[in-house]
Amino acid sequence: MIKRETFELLKQIAVFYDQFVVNQEKVNLWHEALKGYSFDEVHQNLLSFVVESTFPPKLADLVKKSPPMNMTPSQEETMKWIIRKPPLASEEVVERHLAEMRKILGIVRGEG
Repeated sequence: MIKRETFELLKQIAVFYDQFVVNQEKVNLWHEALKGYSFDEVHQNLLSFVVESTFPPKLADLVKKSPPMNMTPSQEETMKWIIRKPPLASEEVVERHLAEMRKILGIVRGEG
């Protein structure tokens, strides 16, 4: 997108939203952010945006977003987690933690 196209885009936003003010600094900064995008793509995103929002768009509203990564594990990954056996703590570690718990709880061991 060239700077003139960025200016045209901002003018259109100002037409749709009275509170949106266009100035040279805004043109420069928006152009810096949008210069890697095509005017047609961003303009189409603007037209889609304005019919749904009563507030002016931010840059992120007008550029194509990356699809979210699939964070759901596959069946194979799930099975690996279900059947894996965590390593057991050594007897020394178990005794140390039990001693800490007894101390916190005020339990004195061996007296009776």
